[in-house]
Amino acid sequence: MGKNLTDFSEDLPAREYLAHRYEASELPSLPLADEDFVREWEIWLASKRAAVPDVDDIFSDEAVASWLQETPAGRIPVLYASSRTSFERAMNVLYPGVFSTGIQASVNAFTVQTRHPALCGHRVILLNKAGYSSLSGKEVGMSEEEWHEKSLTIRLNHEVCHYFSLRVLGGMQNHVLDEIAADCVGQLAAFGAYNASLQRRFFGISESGGDILPGNRFSFYVKKLLINDSIREVLEETNAALSGLESYLSKNPYMLLESNRPHLTIKILSAGIRGIHDLTSISFVPYPFWCKDGARKRERNKKGIGEIS
Repeated sequence: MGKNLTDFSEDLPAREYLAHRYEASELPSLPLADEDFVREWEIWLASKRAAVPDVDDIFSDEAVASWLQETPAGRIPVLYASSRTSFERAMNVLYPGVFSTGIQASVNAFTVQTRHPALCGHRVILLNKAGYSSLSGKEVGMSEEEWHEKSLTIRLNHEVCHYFSLRVLGGMQNHVLDEIAADCVGQLAAFGAYNASLQRRFFGISESGGDILPGNRFSFYVKKLLINDSIREVLEETNAALSGLESYLSKNPYMLLESNRPHLTIKILSAGIRGIHDLTSISFVPYPFWCKDGARKRERNKKGIGEIS
């Protein structure tokens, strides 16, 4: 079992922020057994009827697709809204009262532990149809239809990565390190390769890595760094990490394989931002590669770890 090695206070210096990483030891076999609540969703999704009226309303919305996603951390329910209205309505069902004034327009995905009283302890991935990181198809050289398809793949695999971190390493945070790992997994799923320049565009930082651009996503993850010098240091280290990750993957193409993504995720999250430039040196207890024949492996791994609270 891994653990989060830092608990952040307000007004962090760069040193403390950059110390964030996860400890990886005594890793379980993959995939993990499903969490207990998944069985309820399996029954609901099979019939498209839920025992909870509010969830039933989501299922009856034609703008929301729903399924159980196979992941290395066990299956998890996914709700994919093709309209902003349906996305916000579903979010307010799962997280009642929290977003009563609306959800920020740039936010199009959540991995939530629901606060609905009838769904205690349930975890759900909720996605909206939109260009990833608020980029348009034109900005990435694709048609809008193709870019929305790629964005769904990136966004889904990004959230799956957070779920993996939560169950296997004991936590997830709105932190640049966690986002580097999750976006890396998303890029590999969508494109089969990792592009540091594209990641800078996702974060909203300049190609040189020295400036934060208007409307950027990066600022959200460093909002506790109120001192400009601290933000600048984290920005520089992030830029170096993205280049280092691209170099590592170009020299180790076997890590691009889907079966190796859990391994890669753990390497990134256990390295920390400053350690990503030298992922080759990161080692941990080995475990079997993951593949998607989930039913057979779940049967073999019924004693996997349970829910992490």
